[in-house]
Amino acid sequence: MVQLLTQLVLLLVIFHYSIATDTLNPNQPLQDGQILVSAKEFFALGFFSPGGSKNRYVGIWYNKLQPAGQKTIVWVANRRSPLSGTNGSLELNDNGTLTISSMMFLPMPSVILSNPVAQLLDDGNFVIREANSSEFAWQSFDYPTDTLLSGMKFGWDLRTGLNRNLTSWRSNDDPSPGRYVLSMDLEGIPQVNLWSDSTKKARMGPWNGITFSNIGATKSNNGLSSAFVSNKDEVYYMYNTTGTTIVCRSIVDQSGMEKSFVWIERSGTWNNVLYFPKSQCEEYSECGPFGVCNIDVWPICRCLQGFKPKSPQEWALRDALSGCERLTTLDCKNKTDGFMTITITALPETSKAIPYPNISLNECRANCLKNCSCTAYAITNISGAGMGCIIWVTELIDMQMSSHPTQDVFVRLAAADLASISSKSSKKNRSKSMVLIIVFSTVALIFLMLFFCWRRRRG
Repeated sequence: MVQLLTQLVLLLVIFHYSIATDTLNPNQPLQDGQILVSAKEFFALGFFSPGGSKNRYVGIWYNKLQPAGQKTIVWVANRRSPLSGTNGSLELNDNGTLTISSMMFLPMPSVILSNPVAQLLDDGNFVIREANSSEFAWQSFDYPTDTLLSGMKFGWDLRTGLNRNLTSWRSNDDPSPGRYVLSMDLEGIPQVNLWSDSTKKARMGPWNGITFSNIGATKSNNGLSSAFVSNKDEVYYMYNTTGTTIVCRSIVDQSGMEKSFVWIERSGTWNNVLYFPKSQCEEYSECGPFGVCNIDVWPICRCLQGFKPKSPQEWALRDALSGCERLTTLDCKNKTDGFMTITITALPETSKAIPYPNISLNECRANCLKNCSCTAYAITNISGAGMGCIIWVTELIDMQMSSHPTQDVFVRLAAADLASISSKSSKKNRSKSMVLIIVFSTVALIFLMLFFCWRRRRG
């Protein structure tokens, strides 16, 4: 009898801590201690306490990928409203809304469902739908926390005003919204920015057709695909691992870094394959207006040719935030201005730039010269719409140089500065030519001396 009672208690405990389904139905609440598991057991959903906290949250984590026995949390439902005890429950109501212990935690479907179900999918998305429909009335992918998963849209639904951004946890023990936010900003040309509270910390830049301009090209990714969509309805970025064996995630962490991880099955660990910002030069506007940052030289800041430090005293102290100013004022009225070509790592700040899709380089130049406020132009991919032109009508900010610059920018200068740069360039080229002549002559002389010595020995 005692043995039978023990077995019954054990069965009740097992049932309490797991329900073998991926679906939540009305009037069948998920109790603290129970979990939903996706069909292929990739993800689990249930209650958890982060770090050393005793607060309880509803979250989603990788079901089997748990390095050192720790859950890798990818979504938190009630990050602003934790529970203090372990008697909480997640309920799906008859009208298709989710609550945690009878409290609403996120915006729910605007339509009332007649036969709702909530389901945890194998991509980590928790959805609400009609039982006989594949259309989602609500999905957790629309309300990310600090993590971007494969198939999740990062950016805007312009029809509803929904902004899907990533916000760091406050600490390892507290998943409430922290100070760092990675967002798709729509001002000017859409680009991805990293914010620290209300201060722009770093700028991934606009999409260049392959990647975000400040991230740079990456090596082969074993079939992982990326896409950027910009139209009247949506502006978003998405990556996809469908059809691959890759398991990856991107996060914004509490230190203000955007990091991408890939799961290494052999070692059972997450490998950090990409992080941003990587250097001081990737901090926003490190060298101020018309200043260029190059992490490979010292000091790291310099002014563009045709410009000088706005505050030499500050620059002497390695404080270049004030940036640079022109040596000579532009002369738009008399149409004597021209352009200097600079090749840098990525586009300058584009939030105030003006896009002109599908025009030629010459047309772009002409448009800039006609606009007396124009300071520069560049040819680039415009939001996935093919080649086009960007025109800047403000100071050029957040420019970087590297050992492999790839982006040409045509900077407007006064005729006097262009002439001075051309003269210096000619002198520099002549000096290089003289050096080459001297080196060649010296090598030739040494060769002749060696040849005569060899002939004499042979004779």
